[in-house]
Amino acid sequence: MTFQRRKAILALMLVLALWCTPTVFVKYLMPYYDPFTQNFLRYASSALFLLPWLFRQIARGESGLGRRELLRLLWPSIPNVISQTSWPLALKWLYPAFVSLFSKSSIFFSCALAFIFFHEERWLFRSRRFLIGLMLTLVGTLGLALFRPDLDKMKMNLAVLLVLLSSFMWASYSTAVKKFASDIGSRISFAVISLYTTALLLPPMLIWGDPGLVFRAPWHVNVILVVSGILCIGISHPLYFHALKELGVTVCATMLLSTPVGVLLLSHWMFGEVLTPGQAIFGIVLLLGGALTILVGGRPPPLNVAKPAET
Repeated sequence: MTFQRRKAILALMLVLALWCTPTVFVKYLMPYYDPFTQNFLRYASSALFLLPWLFRQIARGESGLGRRELLRLLWPSIPNVISQTSWPLALKWLYPAFVSLFSKSSIFFSCALAFIFFHEERWLFRSRRFLIGLMLTLVGTLGLALFRPDLDKMKMNLAVLLVLLSSFMWASYSTAVKKFASDIGSRISFAVISLYTTALLLPPMLIWGDPGLVFRAPWHVNVILVVSGILCIGISHPLYFHALKELGVTVCATMLLSTPVGVLLLSHWMFGEVLTPGQAIFGIVLLLGGALTILVGGRPPPLNVAKPAET
């Protein structure tokens, strides 16, 4: 095994560990920060962390950014903002493991959008394994949504719809990145999109959030908020793109399906979350379907499916 491959495997392992934590961090911060305020501050921490590197690339003339590229990168930022706003709102009522598991429904939406917008990926729908996987992701998603003990509670149903909206918008974000930014480097694209996303998250915070919470929250809570933004967004995404380049789409995307297990362990330890037998069964069906759509023999899966599944 080459040194570069060992580095890529280590990077992927770190990414998997980091992406087990975002929903847990957001749930932990909920008593101290409303979703809009912590959403903006976490993304702002990531954007500021990436800013020096982005300026250095621009100064060296290695960014490939011009006015046209900057305008194109604005399009993926819009669904990204909606996605990044929806799931923290849902965590006011739901627990992290369920949200993480249910968010994997983005695989279904990614495949549907890939069929609509990318002619070169329509061959997948002639693969029996792919279609079975797609059907299982749909069954698992519907089962998780409907087989819940709190189905009679309106606010819980609203929270589930918010997670579903977030998953669809995440798939739309991935599709838009491929459509509008395929010729721009992934790290450059993400750094610019982070800045746009932070700017677009500012108005919701000013309208519905409370910036003054920064001064009223305990200092260690503020440290956790900033560190979570830097680790889960600013550091993990470049690591993931490095692993993706060295290990390939299929390996990385398949390994990402394991993150809900880590989230469940953390959430059970911190919040006492336990999935019902029905949720566990349909969650396994959803992950199995996701694995089948990714492990399509002969050719790589849609790049959308390999995009980071956690924020």
